[in-house]
Order: sequence, then C-alpha cells, then structure tokens
Amino acid sequence: MILSSRPMKSEDRPPLGSITLLALGVNGIVGVGIFVAPPIVARAFPGVLGALVYLAIAVACLPIALTYARLARAYPRDGGPALYAERAYGRRVSFAIGSMVWVSAIFSTAAVTRGLAEQLAGGRWAVAVAIAISLALAVVNLRGLRASAWGWTLLTVAKLAPMIALVALGVLATSRPHAPAASTGPRGAALLAVLFALQGFEIVPLPAGQARDPERSVPRATVGALLVAGGLYAAVHLACDRALPALSSSTSPLPEAAVILGGQGLSRAIAFGVVASMAGIVVGMHAMTPRYLAAFTLGDRPTPGTPTRAIAASAVLVSLLCAVSSLPELLDLSSIAVLAQYATTALSLLSLSRRPGAGIAPREAWPAPLSLVVVAVLLAHASARELAISAAVAAVSIALAYALARSPSRAP
Repeated sequence: MILSSRPMKSEDRPPLGSITLLALGVNGIVGVGIFVAPPIVARAFPGVLGALVYLAIAVACLPIALTYARLARAYPRDGGPALYAERAYGRRVSFAIGSMVWVSAIFSTAAVTRGLAEQLAGGRWAVAVAIAISLALAVVNLRGLRASAWGWTLLTVAKLAPMIALVALGVLATSRPHAPAASTGPRGAALLAVLFALQGFEIVPLPAGQARDPERSVPRATVGALLVAGGLYAAVHLACDRALPALSSSTSPLPEAAVILGGQGLSRAIAFGVVASMAGIVVGMHAMTPRYLAAFTLGDRPTPGTPTRAIAASAVLVSLLCAVSSLPELLDLSSIAVLAQYATTALSLLSLSRRPGAGIAPREAWPAPLSLVVVAVLLAHASARELAISAAVAAVSIALAYALARSPSRAP
C-alpha cells in the first residue's frame, strides 16, 4: 500500500461522521410507523401497557442491534448483511441471503413510500403518487452521500423536534382520566406494527466504508439509534394515550393529541413533522436500498455511486408493491421480510465466530442465539398469507438479482 504524505483535504475525508450515522439510524427508524402504530397498539394493549410494548420490542431487538454492531466492527466496509453473509458462507450461498436482505429493504421502502403517498394525496391517487415518488427518486439518488447526509440530518431534527414538544406537554398536562379500554385488537398485528416502527437501525452498517472511524462510530450509531427511538416511541404513545381517551379509534393520533395538549400551533408542527419524517425516510430508503443489491451483484468492483441497474430494479419492485398492496399489508410484509434479514445476519455471526482468522471470538457471538429466538417469536404472529406473499416476492427477487449478476455490467 502506498501512503500519501499530503494532508487530507475535507473532500477526501469519509462523508459520514458519528452524528450523521446516528441521524441516519434515527431517520431510518422514525418514519411512517410511529404515526400509524399507536391506534393498532392501543386496541391490543390499552393504556400504559401500550407504551411498554415499544420498550419491550426495543429491548428484544437489542441483541439484533448488537449482532450488527459486532459484525460492523469486524468488517467496516460497505455492504452490511450481504457482506457478512459472503464472509461467512462464500459467494454462492451468500447470493441467496443477499437477495433476501434486498427483499426486506424493498418491502420497507414500499411501505414508507406508500405511507408518504397516502399522506400527500390519499384516496385513488395514492398509488400514482407512490409510483411517481419511486421513479423520481430513482433519477436523483445517484448523487454522493455528503449532501444526502446533511439532508437526512436536518430532516431528522425537523421530525424529532415536534415529537419532543408533544412528549414534554404530555408530561406536564393535567391527567384526563378515562375508563380503561378493553383489549379488542389482535396482539400479533400490534407487535408487528411496533417492530415495523422500530426497524431501520440495520441500515447504519450499510455505508460503513464511507464512515469515519467505522469500527467505533458504526456500532455506536446502530445501537444508539434503536435505544433513542424506543424511548421516544414509548413517550409519544404515553402522550397520545393521555390526551385521547379513544386512541384505539384515532385516525391521526399524533396531530389529534397535539391539538389537545398544545393547540393548533403544535398540531401544525406535528403535521409538518409527519411529512418531514416520511419524506426523510423515503429519501434515505430509496438511496440505500439499491446498495443492498449492488453489494452482492457487483462484488468488490469500485463503482462511482449506486449502479444504474440496481436503481432501476429496486424502483420497479417498489412501484409494483405500492400498486398491489395496501399500507397495512405492506407494514406486516415489511416486518416479516426484515425478520428474515435479522435471522440471516445472526447466522452469519454464529458462523464467523467459529471460523479461525475471522476476527470474532466464539464468546462474542452471544447476541446471535437471542436474536434468533426473537425472530422466531415474532414470526409466529404472522399469517400464512403474509408468509406466502413474502416467499413469492423473495423468489422473484432472487431470480432478478441472479439475472442482474450474470448480465454484463455497465457504468452507472
């Protein structure tokens, strides 16, 4: 390796620091989920118990976040789960695993895109708007990460500020006693809704090769994003429950709670935060999802930005899912798909911990078995139809990824 003696210019430094990585993780988590989950959770877990569900799922996901953190420390390069699977199982086996990882990102991207479209348009125009968003972002997401990092950091602040204000007013407000509600909703749907709301921390290791001091900054941001979001969600749910006696039947829980706790001013701020939150995560997901595909179809070739074929394939599948699925169904499908990603990553950690020279001691793999238990418990709440749809889309995606990997590469 030849080392240059010239001083590093600011444009030569990796674009992602600790703050932008944490913001990437929080932005990846805080999106559509928290704005639609409270009524679903309240129907199955009334009162304060609903807030505890967010904390319980966050704690349950902690071993998963620690699994990603340990692997990111061992392999501080772009690629995330696809890279870990390749190191653990070799190229051929990791191809199917990488495809599953890409599928989980596709489901998540479709869910947040459809959610933003329904927020902006609603009704019969939601599908058209979702497809338009997907195609428009497919055109612009070849830009570098430096500008994107500033964008998702600012949007993260914009989305969190009104939520924190809502939480503060909820704490200070006089309690509005109301009769405890009975549990009427399916608990499985509530758990999957909370899981969807908390997923997104796994995106942090994906651009690790463009992070400063990735061995430390990426693991800290991965775990930190999950803990920050879990605590915030529990507090937001408590504020909504305190303000809305009929939270389980609310259609816009955060804006409705804001009107009661802080008046129209806070309600408008929350409404802006809803759009900023959804827009931020949609931009981030559309920028990152093609990188999952590129990670295992392009190998180690250096490429300037995200390859064109990966962008096109991701945009087509996202648009298709937005057209044929409703938002609630996409939320469940996204949760199921990301659970498959969590399982494969946990298995990668177990495999690498048993391989001499991999840099991971067997004792450091302790989060992996716990992660697999969490995945199994949560998957037990999925319906047979949802599992079948997930398997079908996974099969199509593996075939598409295989075709892309075999076709001649072109510069983006």
